[in-house]
Amino acid sequence: MARSRQTATVPRSSLVEEMAGGELGDQRLHERRDRLIAMLEAHPDTAFPEACADDAEVEALYRFLRNRRVSLEALVEPHVAATSARCAAMGEVLVLHDTTDLVFAGDTPRTGLVRLGKGRHGFWLHAALAVSADGLRAPLGVLSLAPFVRHMQAPGTRKDEYARFADPAKESRCWGDGIAAVRRRCGEDVRTIHVMDRGADSYELFAAMLAEDDRFVVRLTHDRRVITDDGAGLLHDVMARAALRGERQVRLAPRHHGDRPLQARHKYPPREGRLATLHCTAQPVTLQRPEPRTHRHLPTALSVHVVSVCEVDVPLGVEPVAWRLITTEPIDTLEQVWRIVDWYRARWVIEEFFKALKTGCAYEKRQLESLATLLVALALLAPIAWRLLLLRHLARAAPDGVATAVLSPRQLQVLHAAPTGARLGATPTLRDVLLTIARLGGHLTHNGDPGWLVLGRGMQKLLWMEAGWAAAHDARRM
Repeated sequence: MARSRQTATVPRSSLVEEMAGGELGDQRLHERRDRLIAMLEAHPDTAFPEACADDAEVEALYRFLRNRRVSLEALVEPHVAATSARCAAMGEVLVLHDTTDLVFAGDTPRTGLVRLGKGRHGFWLHAALAVSADGLRAPLGVLSLAPFVRHMQAPGTRKDEYARFADPAKESRCWGDGIAAVRRRCGEDVRTIHVMDRGADSYELFAAMLAEDDRFVVRLTHDRRVITDDGAGLLHDVMARAALRGERQVRLAPRHHGDRPLQARHKYPPREGRLATLHCTAQPVTLQRPEPRTHRHLPTALSVHVVSVCEVDVPLGVEPVAWRLITTEPIDTLEQVWRIVDWYRARWVIEEFFKALKTGCAYEKRQLESLATLLVALALLAPIAWRLLLLRHLARAAPDGVATAVLSPRQLQVLHAAPTGARLGATPTLRDVLLTIARLGGHLTHNGDPGWLVLGRGMQKLLWMEAGWAAAHDARRM
């Protein structure tokens, strides 16, 4: 198995081992945390009351969620530390940054959440997810979780441009804060490359990263002014004159409409999967500082590289792929240029993490009354979402890998004995295990690869069966 998979998949029967190192200041809270993690890993998409054994367990769970000594930061810290260790073992990793909205249905307002429409309340989460940089995109874990709430301004109260730019609480600061958090966590032991989408297109952010010698790949949304031999011009015109560096075909995955918010559907419209032919160009450029007085404290120019990717021979009526990527990475060879493109394409893994959290762990279905309790639940469920993501990644990236990379020997024994386990051979592969677990969750093979819902349900049933298997084994020994 490749190095990234060896590092990322330390065989464990439970996440309790990874999550047990956090300090909550009370041994009883530690014990309750460990029981909750074990319970939630066994029931990732089940409502909290249904996952509990009895009323006393339900009451204890809600007391834990409401305890003021329990916070998102304290609970998720052990997982972040373990992720950092996995990154250090890899040496070089991609850190994917993105923001998602978390929406909860119901007519009753929830303390700390903002109203998003009739019967909808929510908040936003900015996350940093580490994946291997070796082309395999193995998810290594979460390095930062930063929730925030957008407060809608009343009409006529809009701040002027300078006030909005200088506001220490402005939303765009989440990108820089996430990068700083990763920098503090990983230190010099890890060579990190920050990968971000169009929301991170900020001259201020680029200047800050360059000042700290951060490496990055960011998709641009603005047609920025650049300094050329003839004076000043637009980046679009400079890249249009750049010589073609290469052509390659890539498989574009389908993008479904789903229940994504309107803004996300506009930004990433639905599409059919297709084989796309991409042309790429690459050019060193010098970005010119924007004119507004808000930027006067920033460097007058920034030297970077830009890689431009465009799709050719596009089917009629289909919007072509068009990416303009700003980066610190070298572009001397065609191999280096395509590596930058592939690193940006890895950004989709964090979208899959969000799906694992929302669907596989049913986070948006949680009936909790406040932002504070929802954040505690987020800290408990995010590492479980990573575990589901890892399982599906390994089954796709290394379908012939050994199943013990993700399941314990006892779990494999239970899976063999399950009704759906009849198709497993003596030495099942990762792909065999994934499909068998998905069938436990109700997946039909002719429907293609399993989604997050059936995978979460299947893992839940497997862990239920394992608990019963262990109890029966202990009873025979008595």
